Amino acid sequence: MPPVDSRNGPRFALRGRIVTMDGQDAVLRDGVLYINGGRIDHVLPASAPPPADYVDVTPVETAGTAYPGLIELHNHLPYDILQLWRVPRRFANRSQWGSGPNPDYRRLVTGPMRILGEDPESMPAVARYVEAKALINGTTTSQGIALFSNSGSRRMYRGIVRNVEATDDPELPEAKTRIADVEAADARRFLARLQQPHRLLLHLAEGTDDRARVHFRALEFEPGKWAITENLVGIHCTPLTAEDFQIMVEHGGSMVWSPLSNLLLYGKTADVAAAKAAGTLLGLGSDWSVSGSKGLLGEMKAAQLTSAAGGAVFTDRELISMATRNAAKILRWNQSIGSLSPGFHADIVIVRGQDGDPYTSLVAARDTDISLVVINGVARYGMTAIMEELTSDTTRLERLTDHVLADRALNLHHPDADPAVGDLTLADATQRLTDALADIPLLASRVEKTRIARRTEPTPTWRLALDEIAPTGSELRPRLPLPHSSLPSGPVISTVEPAVSSLHPLTLDAITASTDTEFLDTLEAESNLPDSFGARLRDLLT
Repeated sequence: MPPVDSRNGPRFALRGRIVTMDGQDAVLRDGVLYINGGRIDHVLPASAPPPADYVDVTPVETAGTAYPGLIELHNHLPYDILQLWRVPRRFANRSQWGSGPNPDYRRLVTGPMRILGEDPESMPAVARYVEAKALINGTTTSQGIALFSNSGSRRMYRGIVRNVEATDDPELPEAKTRIADVEAADARRFLARLQQPHRLLLHLAEGTDDRARVHFRALEFEPGKWAITENLVGIHCTPLTAEDFQIMVEHGGSMVWSPLSNLLLYGKTADVAAAKAAGTLLGLGSDWSVSGSKGLLGEMKAAQLTSAAGGAVFTDRELISMATRNAAKILRWNQSIGSLSPGFHADIVIVRGQDGDPYTSLVAARDTDISLVVINGVARYGMTAIMEELTSDTTRLERLTDHVLADRALNLHHPDADPAVGDLTLADATQRLTDALADIPLLASRVEKTRIARRTEPTPTWRLALDEIAPTGSELRPRLPLPHSSLPSGPVISTVEPAVSSLHPLTLDAITASTDTEFLDTLEAESNLPDSFGARLRDLLT
């Protein structure tokens, strides 16, 4: 399947305020993006004559501000159908909330996902729903959805949103988010893995106590020798000290920050002031809907509040950089993605309005302010009127009926659609998941029958390969042994499957935050967040 779309994409132009996020931080108050074949050909002031090959093209008036598409460096996408968890207490490390002592995790997360991931009706609906959710929240690149078949083969779902793990584009080197378990447990094998030509986006030091920090310190496998290279991208890094960040930077490592998830689970996030002082290259990730934002648009607001509480650590421009050019640099995509520059892939997000600070405008934007999302030169989501102007065959548009997004449309058509999802609409996916979650016990019995049939099924049957639900031979994090010990570092994750009798009906998580009262109420009531943080974040989201 070609990368997102073929390069035979349409030729068009978009007019509005343009925030390029290029090396000079150029902002065109009234500019035009000229796009052809999935690329940005020119970025010019609207007063300039059109290029010779665009004299017959009338720019589409967006009445908005254009930014590079948002690049998410951490998400467990399939889980984004689940609602925000009311975290019952403050945890000190990852083992405490994802293992045996926490039956709620199995009942609310691993139990339902095991069932949905194996159900032939629900699995494609999950893939469609969570990708549309990312798109509607302005994300143009995220981590992928892994699929596993009864024949033992494994592959990545290929959809509309770019996938850092499967790009099929030599300009966009593929990153990895999992490593073999034997590489995770042996320092020299892990270091050899880091020396291969792939970025590794791996969980690192999740929590606030010594046990969490030891996960990082175990990377020093001999005195002064660290299993860290420029290919290690540490996700979370919540307990790291200024000294630790200095070590990371000296060895070329970078970091992905997920502040809301950290605060919800641990009451604390990474010392980003120390990370910034050390020169750490930072990206951003919303983690997952169970303990995070619905997308990067919300996560930037959580990052802004956290930055302000720490003494204005980051400007709004720096926060946007984490989701655009910094993220692209971490991935080694910064010559093709992350800026609105000539020759770059046309990944674009546009929000309504052209007034005020150009950087604050995006950080402050609500989900209802997004008027257009373009991926590789194809309009994928936006105001219906704009989508109709930019779509040659408007019968392919799915006009949304949700009252919040009633004037929006999606274009989920791909000429080489992944057969796992095909032409499934967001509306159909929503209905399937709503029904499935409402009667999880009944669905569980149906899935058990499917499991039995799958053992003798001659044709491949695909299911979701979910993170940390069952042993798969791969790991999301290094597990190097502690000094003078054979015990591995890192969290212990339970893979015990809950009894069907412990499962209860659930509600599908809403796609947008601005009018999701249940999400907003839960967020405001979360006990681990700093005083008034939930209420202030609620105000920013609505």
